[in-house]
Amino acid sequence: MTINTSISRADADLEEKISNMQEEIDALASAIEEGSSGGDGWWTKTSIGGYGELHWEMAHKSNDDNTNAKVVDVHRYVTFIGHQFNDYLSFNSEVEIEHAYIKDGNGAVELEQMYLEQNLGYLGERWENTFIKYGVFLVPVGITNETHEPPTFYGVERNVVEKELNANTWWEGGILGQTALGQTADITFGVHSGLDSSTGDIRAGRGKMQEQDGSNMAYTARMRYTGIQGVELAVWHNHQTDLDNTPATGNVSANLIGGHINMSPSEGFGFRAVAGQWDLDCPSTHACATNGFAKAWGAFIEPSYRWSLGGPMDSSIGIAARAGARNDKADEKQNASNKIRRYDLLVNYWLSPNAVLKIDYENSKLYTNGKGSAGYNFGMGYQF
Repeated sequence: MTINTSISRADADLEEKISNMQEEIDALASAIEEGSSGGDGWWTKTSIGGYGELHWEMAHKSNDDNTNAKVVDVHRYVTFIGHQFNDYLSFNSEVEIEHAYIKDGNGAVELEQMYLEQNLGYLGERWENTFIKYGVFLVPVGITNETHEPPTFYGVERNVVEKELNANTWWEGGILGQTALGQTADITFGVHSGLDSSTGDIRAGRGKMQEQDGSNMAYTARMRYTGIQGVELAVWHNHQTDLDNTPATGNVSANLIGGHINMSPSEGFGFRAVAGQWDLDCPSTHACATNGFAKAWGAFIEPSYRWSLGGPMDSSIGIAARAGARNDKADEKQNASNKIRRYDLLVNYWLSPNAVLKIDYENSKLYTNGKGSAGYNFGMGYQF
């Protein structure tokens, strides 16, 4: 009798433990289900992405000290992190590692974007296509500055015209607004920090938001037209109130005016073209005048054709040719011309729409001394 009672109690205890465990399992399963189906957890509204590229540069550069250098370089590794606070407010950021790591002054870790984006649609239907960015953002000039993931362009390196003319990649801190003009156009306007160059060299003036001089503001405006299917037409203007932020040397205001055409289809004929010019209001004794930086210009054209290969990976192949020229010392009053012409033949093989292998041939010439570069480059890149 005692033995049977003990066994009964043990069975009851075991059943209670099993029942409690089952309740805990059901509660955990319910919590997991709620999280995966879009509950209130922050992770349900947070996204990650990124891009990267590896270059094997083989072109001979006759104006370098190490003229026969062949370089393999993890050029960029980039991570995007975004968060959607609600239907009208989001956060976006971009952190980049250049050249794998920092050593002997080479390589960098950079914060290229960090902004809140507000959609004014909550104010009513007429505001649905109006957005405002607050923080660190890419300056909306040219094609490549805002869109430069490897699968989006031909060539191992980004084109050199925009690299110099538009200081690619160029980001600033401030406020940037964009609104639609009907169904086929939009306008963008930004008030932000500016370049800081004591010589007038535009690309060297990027502060990259590291304790950057905030004495003078800059302004950027852009208008785009997309009324022709697959074609983007745009004009843009950037104004720097004082390029060197040093009152003692005199005010150096600067203006960039330019425009572009962008056709980048996933299949068929494509075409890109960019042209622009900087005008710097330099005092006659300032370095930007004496070095010939008072004017700078650049332009290129790039026809292309892309074939879909289909298949399970949705592969495609494209070819392009680019012809361009630039001069960052174009002030004819000074004998400091730095005119360079460059031709590129470019082949991209998209393993899938967001992963690409590249090969190109480059040939450039500096008119003042006839030196330049010639040869092949290889690369791979991705985005997600």
